[in-house]
Amino acid sequence: MNRSREISLAACVLILAIAVAVGWRDRQRIELSRERNARAISQAAALGISPGSPEKKDAVRITKRERGPRDGDSKREAAELFALLKKADATEDQDETDAEFEKILGRLVSLGPETTELLIKELLADKELKAGNRGGILSMLLMKLSGENPQAVLRLLSDLSGISGDKDEDQRIGDILLTTSLTNWGKKDPRAVGKWIRENAVRFPGAINDSIKCGVLSGAATRDPALALSLIDEMGIGDQDQAVILITRAARTTEGRTATLAALRSHFSRFPGEDSKRQVIHAAVRELALGAFDGGYGPASKWLETAKLDPSEMVAVGSALEFHHTYKETDQWLDWLGKNMPAGKVGEPIGRIMGKWTELDYQDAGRWLAAVPEGPVRTFSIQAYAAAVSKYEPETAAQWAMILPAGKDRDSTLRQVYQNWPKDAAAAREVFAKEHGIE
Repeated sequence: MNRSREISLAACVLILAIAVAVGWRDRQRIELSRERNARAISQAAALGISPGSPEKKDAVRITKRERGPRDGDSKREAAELFALLKKADATEDQDETDAEFEKILGRLVSLGPETTELLIKELLADKELKAGNRGGILSMLLMKLSGENPQAVLRLLSDLSGISGDKDEDQRIGDILLTTSLTNWGKKDPRAVGKWIRENAVRFPGAINDSIKCGVLSGAATRDPALALSLIDEMGIGDQDQAVILITRAARTTEGRTATLAALRSHFSRFPGEDSKRQVIHAAVRELALGAFDGGYGPASKWLETAKLDPSEMVAVGSALEFHHTYKETDQWLDWLGKNMPAGKVGEPIGRIMGKWTELDYQDAGRWLAAVPEGPVRTFSIQAYAAAVSKYEPETAAQWAMILPAGKDRDSTLRQVYQNWPKDAAAAREVFAKEHGIE
């Protein structure tokens, strides 16, 4: 097969990969909708409300189930598709080859997991298809199956040697499939995955490591963070602190963050007074806050209010907040920090965020600062604003510093202005130093 034919197949395989990814996202949306519907039905039942039709109280409800293809149908379809692939593989005309593969790709995307597995087995047993075609289609079908029936892919792993014709590439593909399959399976049954790992780790020396185990628990955490945390020991993970962080990062919704925080508190209640564990939960709270910040001030501040964080956890939140989170809502976030951060810890995040705001838009920051009422937010903001402005407009910075009440805050701000004074204005710098008693 010539080079142009292989490039064309690569394009076809890329199309298939995109189609498979889109299909997985659609299934995830459907699954999420089903979960929400199940919660609604459960809540209705708790209130004594039947989800059935109100007109027929005693009607028998029938649950419809999609009927999968019969075994014979799956075999026939797999055999038919395999024949079509062989036909496309044997075609010499480039345009005809492209047309043949385009016809097949649509069917490959819509295959059920049973037929997909049968077709994969046909391809693995074949010795006639050209290596590039066989390897590309196999890789995509295996990746597709790893999302639909990951256990089937795990059963096939030992038969995948020679899939690409390159030993190192075969190893890379096998590792990707192993990781993806275990992670996808772990979302539904992490305990079963843990058992599989214990029984099969010897077959994959060096491949089943903490990274894969943490990936499994991260996937499980999207459904049940408490269960994921409880399985850290059972999985035999060496870096348990990192496992906690990865489980925490799996929380991508307000509900998920609330559930994860509750699970964390319950999990770490077993280790009272251990400083190392407090550090881990602080890091986890920081991760939850980072996820909340992406939703904007309104949703994030509401979640933080309901989270009922203690002062040390609130410090962790403040350490995570950056200007790129606050952006056009910086004024609201600075006010929030002033009201919610422990008194002795509020200066650091306010100074950091205000300093960045001033660097990017000193006029906008200055207009806001001029209207801020007396208090810690104003004091720390003026200090940060003056420090940032002093690098190019030291006289203006000095005027802001003098707004502060006489005392250590004003003195330290004036000293910062002096230190930042442009070196090419040495004479004015020394006049400033004498005026304010700076040595």
